[in-house]
Amino acid sequence: MAPAPCADPSQTPSRSLGDELRQLLRLGLPIVLVQLGTTSLNLVDVALLGWHDRGSLPAMSLGNTLSWVAVMFCFGVVTALDPLLSQAIGAKDHAVVPRLLARGLALSVGLSLPAALLLLPAATWLRWTGQPEALIEPAATYARWQTLAILPLLAYSVLRSLLSAQARLGPQVATIVLGNLANLLLDWLLIFGHGGLPELGVTGAAIATVSCRWLMLAGLVVFGWRDLGPALRQLADPALRRAALAFAPLWRLLRLGAPVGLQFLLEMGVFSTTAILIGALDRDHGDGHGPGLGGHAITLQLASLSFMVPLGIGMAASVRVGWAVGRGDPAATRRAATVALFTGAAVMTGFMLVFLLGAEPLAACFTDHPETLAMAMLLIPIAGVFQIGDGVQVVSIGCLRGLGDMRTPVLANVVGYWLLGLPLGCALAYGAGLGAAGLWWGLTAGLFAVACGLVGVLRVRLTTLRPRLRVD
Repeated sequence: MAPAPCADPSQTPSRSLGDELRQLLRLGLPIVLVQLGTTSLNLVDVALLGWHDRGSLPAMSLGNTLSWVAVMFCFGVVTALDPLLSQAIGAKDHAVVPRLLARGLALSVGLSLPAALLLLPAATWLRWTGQPEALIEPAATYARWQTLAILPLLAYSVLRSLLSAQARLGPQVATIVLGNLANLLLDWLLIFGHGGLPELGVTGAAIATVSCRWLMLAGLVVFGWRDLGPALRQLADPALRRAALAFAPLWRLLRLGAPVGLQFLLEMGVFSTTAILIGALDRDHGDGHGPGLGGHAITLQLASLSFMVPLGIGMAASVRVGWAVGRGDPAATRRAATVALFTGAAVMTGFMLVFLLGAEPLAACFTDHPETLAMAMLLIPIAGVFQIGDGVQVVSIGCLRGLGDMRTPVLANVVGYWLLGLPLGCALAYGAGLGAAGLWWGLTAGLFAVACGLVGVLRVRLTTLRPRLRVD
């Protein structure tokens, strides 16, 4: 058996809140950088398509929405490896790591096929939801191309979980830099037809995304081989593979990850439903080129970019809480959660001010089409209002996941988004005549409701130390 990896300094138990903050940032800042790099792939697509023709950005927005709806449950399932791996490493149980890695990769393969099949009739889904006819074919083409990107996305997430649990962030940073450079070049070549290539618009952006997903998976294996290699080489043992891929532990991992997948799907679903409703408003009141969808896509991309910072903090908090749970250290568990929550709220206060004060220059970075620009300038300040709630809820989810609580975020999403936020948004959009802005105000209310509920549950969960998660 390969020797256990040396502990990273970040795994040292903190002695005070200040010490915890330093260790959280040591672990969390590279994760934040990786998350920002991940979403910047889509940011480049949005920015370049916004300067293409008027229909490209809204068509990509619809296709991208369908793609993430299809993959989000699968993505959440494999994310269940985060607390399993961090708690195992905190407990110094390194023997379980290759088995968990094999199960995550097996689920990635098994879940990719049904997710891909959901995207093949993309045009049918778009017509059923009443989207502008001019956008349906390019949006469906984009979604169908994304079927080829599902497996590398899930496998990348599995390998990332192991590297993060070991506090090995360098390979992830290197891979993200490589992926972004390749995506920028491919987008420039394929969207606009430079270098003698045909001008493919939305389809070009889709091809670039698929290519970069596979490139990033290969890059993560190469750059992270020193840390991934020992676990992967152990899978050459037939007895270990049989134990790892036995039905019972695979089923337990799927059951453990299903609530995470459902939570991801519910959260993504409410934003996807909002996009679908805005697309229907464009059809009824627009010119068929989707100015509402374009403004929504720009605003959502900016909100997604700022969201990556507390998401990275929450992922780091999940690892640090998991380490503390694995060690059986309740005081360190409480310190990790407390510091992460306050850090997330502080960071998002800054983003709130940027969104509220800089809506016009932010929107102008993405498009010069007047209707799309006006819609983005209307929605960006609303996104600014929900920044703090968004940050607090995602850090709370990370802390709860580190504790092993996968179910509370699902309930919070159902109540906050689907029973409060979306109905309120529809009432404001259609009843009060606020249109897309009303839908975004509903999202804002839902986000704050989710944040308040999760913080309340987290306070209760931190009063007692929960047992370590296991699937063996």
